[in-house]
Amino acid sequence: MNPQGVSIWRRVCLTATVFTVGAMVVAAYFHNEFRSQNWDPMQTRVYVERTIRFGGTFYENGLVNKGPVEPMLFRLAEAVTSWEGFWYAISAVIILVSAVLAWSASKTAQVLGAHRLLGVAIGIGVFFHFALGKADYAGALYSRNMIIGMYAGAWLIALSPRWWLPSRAPFAAAAVGVLLGLGIQTLFVSTIAAVGIGLVAWSSIETVDDEALFRRSRRILVATPPLVFIAGPIYYIVRGRFEEFWSSYWTYNTYQNAATGRSLANQLVYGRDVILRYYRAWPVSFVVAIAFFGLTAALWRSMSRRHRTIHIGLTVWFFGAWAELIAGQRYSSHYFSILAIPTALMATAVISHVYRLVRAERGDFKSVAAWPLVASLLAIAAGGGQHLTLGLQAASSYSSPQKVASERRAIEPGKQRSVRAIMDLASAPGDPLLAWTEFPWVYLNYHRVAATRWIWKSFMLGQIYLGRSSPDYVLPNTWERFADDMAEARPPIFLEEVALPVAAGTPFHLYVNSNFESVYTGTDNIVHVRKDLAQAILRGDRGHLFTPIAPVGATTQWEIDEGGALLAADTVASFIDVIELSSTRCTRISGTYVSEASPESGVGTGTFLSFRFDRADGTADNARLNIVGDQVFSGNDTAIFDTTYLGGGGPPAPLEVDPATGEAVRPNDEALPPDTSEHEFAVVVGDRSAVLVIDGAIHAAVRLDDQSRLSLEVRQGGVTVTDLHKGAPPPGSGCTD
Repeated sequence: MNPQGVSIWRRVCLTATVFTVGAMVVAAYFHNEFRSQNWDPMQTRVYVERTIRFGGTFYENGLVNKGPVEPMLFRLAEAVTSWEGFWYAISAVIILVSAVLAWSASKTAQVLGAHRLLGVAIGIGVFFHFALGKADYAGALYSRNMIIGMYAGAWLIALSPRWWLPSRAPFAAAAVGVLLGLGIQTLFVSTIAAVGIGLVAWSSIETVDDEALFRRSRRILVATPPLVFIAGPIYYIVRGRFEEFWSSYWTYNTYQNAATGRSLANQLVYGRDVILRYYRAWPVSFVVAIAFFGLTAALWRSMSRRHRTIHIGLTVWFFGAWAELIAGQRYSSHYFSILAIPTALMATAVISHVYRLVRAERGDFKSVAAWPLVASLLAIAAGGGQHLTLGLQAASSYSSPQKVASERRAIEPGKQRSVRAIMDLASAPGDPLLAWTEFPWVYLNYHRVAATRWIWKSFMLGQIYLGRSSPDYVLPNTWERFADDMAEARPPIFLEEVALPVAAGTPFHLYVNSNFESVYTGTDNIVHVRKDLAQAILRGDRGHLFTPIAPVGATTQWEIDEGGALLAADTVASFIDVIELSSTRCTRISGTYVSEASPESGVGTGTFLSFRFDRADGTADNARLNIVGDQVFSGNDTAIFDTTYLGGGGPPAPLEVDPATGEAVRPNDEALPPDTSEHEFAVVVGDRSAVLVIDGAIHAAVRLDDQSRLSLEVRQGGVTVTDLHKGAPPPGSGCTD
């Protein structure tokens, strides 16, 4: 091929590679915004939100047992973006970490003698694996992902000759020391891995000819990591919060270790079993390790001192990662990121040595310009293109974080909508929420701040992740600090899961019983409201007697008088013939109702009443609070959100198969009489949501977006409403008056 043809070939390959890698970056940014919303990152965000709301240190607002680096990074993300855009900021950090990992692999290849474009090809593969790969640690920002990012950054500095020029060597040593110190501070068990990287940096200092700079750089490299490590404890001593720091950072980690119940020998045996299972599941990683150690032994005599140090450093890093996993006694899938990066660098070393040996025999490769493109395509093929495809799809429809949030709100589970609607009537987004739960997303789903640093019940019951449970594992002063948190936050809402009742006899249980009233029992959750607010919602000031408004310009079947209205049971159902109860939000409509089934509907089918929210100009969808016999449910024109039952009843008995006919029948199948009892009701409307109170309890709730008008629509049967009053909304509902 002539030189001009070679140039065109290289340009085509370069253009295609840039396009492919650019697509990876775009896909990673938009897809990892969703993928990064994992358990631990959500937990850290909850702590950060508490810190923003209540001030103080991270250790006053959560149980942070992995050092302050993670919450500091999440605090920075919170500072530079909005609530809706937070995870996009985290996604950008994930791309940055993946890029550093890729760069460190590329630099390793070049230092070990590989062609620059081969290093680029390897880096592309590493980037795809950590940003868009199938592994659970890919596309996420757990603390261990941060550690490998910091360690890879230190490794990159250690390998780069320009960093170790005489004028820069002390700064390079300090930079490596800071990164290693922050990694050790995040997880102390990562110390061995840090030593491996420090060895390579130590060898880089040997290139400094000036004796004074040489010794100064070594002192800096050795002294900086421990100084960075102790900076955290010193800060909390100065703040007068050392006890809280030590309790979370050290004491709780000792509980996690002891709760497994394993002796040191058992830990080692269990670790051996995990190693065997891991390499059976990932045979390529096993081949990489064997090839690396085999080549190290075979080429040791021919290696330069620099290359030997790199191999020693990788070996220490690799075994340090396994030591970290075994010492921690936890082998969750996302933890293996700490093993993945030294394995990737070991694979880089193997490829680089093979390339160098083959090139020495056959000369230069003419196809090297295509290797980055080939690596891009192979990474997608081997790693699976699912996340890449999803990311590009998300990018193609993206306009703003607010639009994405709106689209997700439109498909929000109905039960969650109902609970949030009740919360929005008694509190505002960003207000404290007390929850008895095992999940961090409870607070984020409802846009609330955790009222206590003990965001999970496990912290208050001594339940250790992948370990035993015991009161001995409850941190000292837990209940004193819980009391302090309650005095500071004074939460308006307590959320309890139906399947996870509060443990009786605990100070948490006593506090809830003394300060909250149960107002709503849904399918999955029980909502408790602080007693003063519950009084205002359930039994608030009724206000003045008022007369509903008949539809304008139409013949109505309603009989309306002062303080009441009647619709006969035999009238024809109409979506137009409704009575208007309020033309604005921020009100309380209360009274009594009695319903009657229409003659055509048949006994047992009851009636269908709907308190409908819309706009007078018809530009907003209908939101509804419906009563069908003894069933009460929230929803809109196309969906039911959640259902409750009057009189303490429940859903009908499930169908059974009649053995004689094979047909599905209901046990003791009898026609139930319609609910014709008189019920007291109140539709309480705030600025953000509305609830339907029947006989002293909330039975349904909806959030309001553009809806401002409240009407009563009866689709089936008749109804008599009396004693209609219009009063003020409760405090906390978002209304100014």
